[in-house]
Amino acid sequence: MPFKFWKKEAQKAAPAPPKKPEGKPAAKPAEKPAAKAPAKALEKAAPPAKQPLDVAAEIHRGLVEAGLAMEGTREVFKKRLAEKFGSMEGFEATMTQDPQGTVTGFVVSWLGFTVPAKFDLADLLYSANQRLSSFGTQVSAADEVSVDDAQGLREATFTLGDSQTSLQFQTPREVFNEINSMVRDRGVRFIELETWSEGYAFMLVKSPNWDSLARAELVVVKTEETATGGECPECGSRVGKRWATCIACSTRIEA
Repeated sequence: MPFKFWKKEAQKAAPAPPKKPEGKPAAKPAEKPAAKAPAKALEKAAPPAKQPLDVAAEIHRGLVEAGLAMEGTREVFKKRLAEKFGSMEGFEATMTQDPQGTVTGFVVSWLGFTVPAKFDLADLLYSANQRLSSFGTQVSAADEVSVDDAQGLREATFTLGDSQTSLQFQTPREVFNEINSMVRDRGVRFIELETWSEGYAFMLVKSPNWDSLARAELVVVKTEETATGGECPECGSRVGKRWATCIACSTRIEA
């Protein structure tokens, strides 16, 4: 379902009347001029502008179809929008300027969480486990050590139930990739959302609609499934529409 409601369509002008044939017309008896039709009747009626609440409802419907929100959260969604942007009109004005950035940022603040580039592993796991607890799952890490201070390379042992794995990591993305491997059988997954900054953002999802998310009409998600926007100029990995950086080598991608 396309989401182009923030673009204004130009109103088409009424066609010009046909030119009169050249030459002197034959004389006709004077007739009483016919009443002119109202000017508005000659123009095609412009579609009524969508109200901010209608725009919000359409966006929420798109989030539900993408598998990022539940139908029953529509009223909460509208309430949170008004709180974050001051009013529904304020949200619509901001979204008109940058639809994907505005909606993606709101979804992060509503359903997701952020992780700084220089992150504390305990804080990362706290945010992850807050979401995983709803599914009766918790991930822990122990024996964290620094492997290469200059490169920011660390190593830790991750545990989920009877599963245990040792991982070397530099970025939050690498940690969540490992967590996703560990919770694969639980039917949930952490997805990364674009932040257009050095930081990271994630949210836990159950049944994402990858076809919808790959179009990046509302929310910009950074996964292999949404990498449909060409190749990274540095490493050649597939990248997605509106991505700011490559998920394989972190190279900045020109818009």
